[in-house]
Amino acid sequence: SLHDTHRRAVQAVGVRDERSRTDPVTMHRGVQLAGVAALALVLVAATLVAVDSRGLQTEVLFEQQASFQQLPEFNVAGTMQTGAPAPQGIPLSFQLPVPLPAPSPPAPTVITVGPRPKKAPVCKRCERQMRKIKRMVEKIKKQNEKADDLMEQQDDMIANYKDRMEEAVEKVKDKLGVKGTSYKEIIAKLKTQPGPPGAPGTPGKPGRNGLPGRPGAPGGTGPPGPQGITGPSGKQGPQGISGAVGPPGPRGPLGVLGRVGPRGPQGPTGPVGPSLNQLCSRIGGMVYKGVCFKRSKLDGNSDKTPPDCNVYNPRTSWQESDYVALQRMFKDRPTWEQINRNSKGGLCTNFRATLAFEQHNSPVGVWANQNSFVFSPVNGAAQCQMYGDKTVMGVYACQV
Repeated sequence: SLHDTHRRAVQAVGVRDERSRTDPVTMHRGVQLAGVAALALVLVAATLVAVDSRGLQTEVLFEQQASFQQLPEFNVAGTMQTGAPAPQGIPLSFQLPVPLPAPSPPAPTVITVGPRPKKAPVCKRCERQMRKIKRMVEKIKKQNEKADDLMEQQDDMIANYKDRMEEAVEKVKDKLGVKGTSYKEIIAKLKTQPGPPGAPGTPGKPGRNGLPGRPGAPGGTGPPGPQGITGPSGKQGPQGISGAVGPPGPRGPLGVLGRVGPRGPQGPTGPVGPSLNQLCSRIGGMVYKGVCFKRSKLDGNSDKTPPDCNVYNPRTSWQESDYVALQRMFKDRPTWEQINRNSKGGLCTNFRATLAFEQHNSPVGVWANQNSFVFSPVNGAAQCQMYGDKTVMGVYACQV
């Protein structure tokens, strides 16, 4: 509220007045803060006056509008409940039709031009607040004047103290100058005499060594010394004449193993063994161009090694005609030999099979191992997918 704000502002100013007696800077800041507080109170009061005046103008406007409207008059009789037991009511009786009065004319529009009426409503609360604010501002002005007086007194005290200190310093300098002069005169008149010898001081550090002197004359010859140590042996002389042969010595250790000798001649031909065809037929395969092959029906895009087959990839350069020959040897149903160049196969090395091909009555997809074939069964980049459908037959090379 305004009273609390005023009380806090006064307390702040009082505290700052006490501090300003010992600190001029604090006093000056207190005066500034007091002025800011007074300005804030004036703004708050002006806002309250504006709000109350607007509310009052609204009420007056409503009263003026109400004064120009007149409602129809009716006579009504009835009962009213007040919380106590309901008294015996008087029934409301009337006779129809009831004549209704004519509608009232519209209220006149009143426009006031000129000065405000003499008996205009005044906000008494706003006037009280303004009087309080004026008293508060007067009080703060008096406190500010009092603070200015205190600051002037403080400045006078500081200036007086500074002058007294400067005078005291000058007096002390004058006295010291007189004392120094008298001491110099006394010292000049005194006659100095040697006093008793003092105690011996501590020995100093040893000095540096002097320069070496000139060499003296050589002395007489001394007695012979002892014999020296025997020197090293001389070089070996030439070999003398050989003597008689002595008995043989013991046998020495074995020497280092020599190099392997050249290959010997070919031995006789051994017995004839089984042929490649016989060995390949034993595991159920067939031979093509010196290589034993076996077929295996694939179940997916992965190797399915035939039984009894040690799989390897022969290093050859077979062409498309070799693919046709292998297809004819290992197909298990009628199929076309024409290659589907747009399939997902290709010339790759991602599986161990030598060849894989589809089997149906249309161009077939082919996968060939790059270690054995040199032709590409697809156009463009190879996708290297060996399994195209469930008819794919894989052909594997077996070591026998």
